[in-house]
Amino acid sequence: MTLPNRPPVSVVVPFIGDRDAATSLAGNLGRLDLDAGDGLIVADNTRDGMPRDALPPSVQVVPARAERSAYHARNTGARMAANDWVLFLDADCRPVPDLLAACFDPPPAPECGALAGLVLGEPDQPGWIARYARARGFLNMAGGNAGPGWRIAVGGNVLVRRAAFEGIGGFVEGIRSGGDVDLSRRLIAAGWTIEERPAALVEHRHRERLVPFMSTIARYAAGSRWLNGRYPGHSPRWPLTKQLALSARDAVALTIRGEREEGVFRALDGLGLVAHNVGYLTPNTPRG
Repeated sequence: MTLPNRPPVSVVVPFIGDRDAATSLAGNLGRLDLDAGDGLIVADNTRDGMPRDALPPSVQVVPARAERSAYHARNTGARMAANDWVLFLDADCRPVPDLLAACFDPPPAPECGALAGLVLGEPDQPGWIARYARARGFLNMAGGNAGPGWRIAVGGNVLVRRAAFEGIGGFVEGIRSGGDVDLSRRLIAAGWTIEERPAALVEHRHRERLVPFMSTIARYAAGSRWLNGRYPGHSPRWPLTKQLALSARDAVALTIRGEREEGVFRALDGLGLVAHNVGYLTPNTPRG
């Protein structure tokens, strides 16, 4: 897709990873159809510095080490942006080549502060955990549900108008989860709108092992409690006892009927409930 007169965009990616992750990031960024005025910025949130030589020279790398947080890294990268629109992507997300053109088709309204792209699980991940995450729309659990009159723009794929972003002070720092939901709510409270662009999609590679996956749910839960304190009623703790019993009952019944995959998924629902309730009691401050 080509779009004449598309505004130039600064792409900002927070990075915490090793050389393999940097090489994968270089491949993801290389997929984007870029115009001459676009810029690529990687905010290095590693402790000792990322392997800079794994990225092409066209990528600007800026250190962002004041705290171990993607929100801090995004803010740091956005301050280096030269364009009026800033696209935030996550390092483990693989964009469609025409993502930027899809963001501006149709052109955003003057009051639009953010364009929310779509984040899907990579379809070629064959493991149980990845299939479960795709089936449950796992990334939608990062910060709760949209409400009447407002939407959530997931931080892993969102294009923001820099004037709107700077006007509300960017992402909240000092937290490890829930910042994209908070940003969305503050944008709308300031009078901006969020428009959806489902054709502007990225594929996210889910964690494939059980313990890291459940740790992610626990981290999201810490963010949910923080959001619930900031916006009472937004994301209360998930009820545990009754729902855990129901998921166990369903897992057994589905397995007996020969629906093995759905049985496993219901068992994972139960483990997720436990992880959420544990995480809901933990601080939402960055670690390390």
